[in-house]
Amino acid sequence: MVRLLLILLFALAFTPPVTAFQKFEHYRILGSEILSVRLGPQEVEDPATLILELTAESSGPREITIESDFGLDECKATVEEILGSATSTVEIIVHVTADTMNGVMVLQCARISAPGS
Repeated sequence: MVRLLLILLFALAFTPPVTAFQKFEHYRILGSEILSVRLGPQEVEDPATLILELTAESSGPREITIESDFGLDECKATVEEILGSATSTVEIIVHVTADTMNGVMVLQCARISAPGS
């Protein structure tokens, strides 16, 4: 019995933790609702930031700040491609409980065009 308990304790000591809770933010923004996109200032250990300024007619806030522990240059370029477009949308998915330094990581930043455009 003691031997079984020792084996169990040894196994638990070397078992990696399981991430039970994960949270994601999902953005879909029509190009015609985006006024501007810029990268925010970045300190040494802070996440990179992408700031989207939206039109007053948008259904959400006037400004959205997206953070990621990895660079956002490519995402910024993707958003710039659709600025003002009524037929294209940007889809951004952020993992906000990621196993990174600050816990934020953009998983996807993609242009989605309307069918037939």
